[in-house]
Amino acid sequence: MNAGKSNAGVQYTFNANVATFSFSASQPLIALYSPNAYVAILRCVSSNGSWTVQIWSNVAAAVTVYIFDQALAAVPSGAGFGMQVFNANGELVADARQRLARVLDTQSGNIMGAGPGWGQWNQVDSRSASWTYPGASKVGVAALGTAFVFSPTGGGINSSGWYNIGGFQTSGATVNFLYQYYQVGSTFHPGNNTCFGSQYDWRFMAIDLSNI
Repeated sequence: MNAGKSNAGVQYTFNANVATFSFSASQPLIALYSPNAYVAILRCVSSNGSWTVQIWSNVAAAVTVYIFDQALAAVPSGAGFGMQVFNANGELVADARQRLARVLDTQSGNIMGAGPGWGQWNQVDSRSASWTYPGASKVGVAALGTAFVFSPTGGGINSSGWYNIGGFQTSGATVNFLYQYYQVGSTFHPGNNTCFGSQYDWRFMAIDLSNI
């Protein structure tokens, strides 16, 4: 995975558990369900309706991906029954035949309680939190914001160094958050970090995946 680029144009990368997938959609909401690993979205880019997403996990594991799109693009074809909702422009925005993403909650924070500016911060090896949503049997995470701080100590491809990243594990109705230190190759343990405070930001949206 990419770990920044130097002023001289050198792209630093780390060996990690990553997967990249592509799909066609209009305005997708991507939800992840991962009971066996902590996961994060590293990259999400689009071009002419084609989307490419890269996800990270702290260990090698299978991750289930749910993609919800706006009704006009994702509604099933053919006859059906139920209610349809249109916006002021006459565009279909919801259809009872379509599986909709029911938002249960949103959470956000900053590992250091820091603002967006440049600063020096003490190294934090681990932070964790957990949320449970009664009434749901299966909850996924979407709209992920990933806390990510890193320092390559070697040059170029597959360099040595370290990174801290925030990931989410989803099991049943529980969402677990873990911000963790990871060492890559031969490196030293950091004493403090010099970076933008916004690199410690994290967030997620809890999506009800029950009966989907």
